[in-house]
Amino acid sequence: EIEMEPNVYCVVEDGEDVVDTKPPTKLKNPKIFKPFEMFIKMYGYPAYNEVDPTSFVAITYSLIFGIMFGDVGQGLCLVIGGALLYIFKKMNLAAIISLAGVFSTIFGFIYGSIFGFEDVIKPLWLSPMHNVMTVLITAVGFGVFLILVAMVINIINGIKEKDVSKVLFDTNGVSGLVFYGLAILCVALIFTHHALPATILLVIFFGIPLLLIFFKEPLTRLVEKKSKVFPEHKGMFFVESFFELFEVLLSYVTNTISFLRVGAFALSHAAMMGVVMLLAGAESGHPNIVVLILGNAFVAGMEGLIVGIQVLRLEYYEMFSRFYRGTGKEFKPYKNK
Repeated sequence: EIEMEPNVYCVVEDGEDVVDTKPPTKLKNPKIFKPFEMFIKMYGYPAYNEVDPTSFVAITYSLIFGIMFGDVGQGLCLVIGGALLYIFKKMNLAAIISLAGVFSTIFGFIYGSIFGFEDVIKPLWLSPMHNVMTVLITAVGFGVFLILVAMVINIINGIKEKDVSKVLFDTNGVSGLVFYGLAILCVALIFTHHALPATILLVIFFGIPLLLIFFKEPLTRLVEKKSKVFPEHKGMFFVESFFELFEVLLSYVTNTISFLRVGAFALSHAAMMGVVMLLAGAESGHPNIVVLILGNAFVAGMEGLIVGIQVLRLEYYEMFSRFYRGTGKEFKPYKNK
């Protein structure tokens, strides 16, 4: 079309020959997950050869929200309210609230809680306030699973990028996955009073991954067949690598413990509704309906907001930090519809 235009010039470059070329990213997700693209855009678009985490975020965000905010009645209110707002206002956040409310309702049945009443329906699993340690330990176990999944996604990203360092020697690559997985296994064996693996196996599976992470840069240069394997200032290299390894080990511990908040908020919800029941005089058998309604509205609004923020924090800091960079640019068609 521009060939016949005398004042228009066109320059064509081969993308592979241009180092700075960054192909744009167009997100393609199932309709039910599309509202969660809002969270991805807030963090940064995935690069062209990076896994789009929208589906991962949609599933984990809704699931964690439900675990932290399990109540049949309040969950149904979130489902209905969010759905209505999305239908009439087309708000993505409303759709997210509605889907999160579905899981909140499901976990309400699991906890046996409906509008704060814990004696109306029988819990499918347990009541959080009566099984505190079980809830907290389960929350940490669930967090460990999510961290391992994030490491696997990081390895997939490394394979797509053809980055040997990210796949093999990274703290969230194969080395980190083996070390963290074995460390969690050993902790589980200790707490369940089972015998630990042989000392030789522990040394191999603890020592080798840590050495690979420690010598990440030299090993990467070696694999890439570069002339200089070690940097010129070897002393500085060992000091920096030591502190980086210490930081890595500390991050494994803090990231794992951070998932305690999932169980803590499940307990918090039950405790807050217990206070509402006390103020409404539910023990007498004739609770104050006005206090119940206002109390449920207050807890649903305040705790729902806090839980929503905390779940997003877990997504960004505990999981995205392990596999997602978000350095891509959005595809914007030159010609609008």
